[in-house]
Amino acid sequence: MPLTRAEARKIALSLDGASEGSHFGKPAIFIGDEFLTRIHHKEDAIVILTGSLEMRDIMLEAEPKLFYIIEHYRNRPALLARLAKLDRKTLKELLAPRLKRIAEKNAKKKPAKKPAKKAKTKVTR
Repeated sequence: MPLTRAEARKIALSLDGASEGSHFGKPAIFIGDEFLTRIHHKEDAIVILTGSLEMRDIMLEAEPKLFYIIEHYRNRPALLARLAKLDRKTLKELLAPRLKRIAEKNAKKKPAKKPAKKAKTKVTR
């Protein structure tokens, strides 16, 4: 069953750590301070970041009824997924690789924990 704009937004916001914010002046969904996705303001579609131009092109070729790009995304590793062709499960599957990349990036940012210092004991005689 196709998703509405409101349903797609709700699904994205239901993901762990998701919040709504602004991305270049448009409403978007973030995980922490990292962009996850947004419902396109003109197209009846959701923005999917693919990680690379190669992956984007593979996805476009494999599923042309689901995915497409507009000029704005021509040189970006992103594409649009038609809401009319999406269901809840598929949308979550499409967002999963981006969630993984965000988690990996955040893991690299966290400083390694310092080992606990041993308590000094005073030796008395």
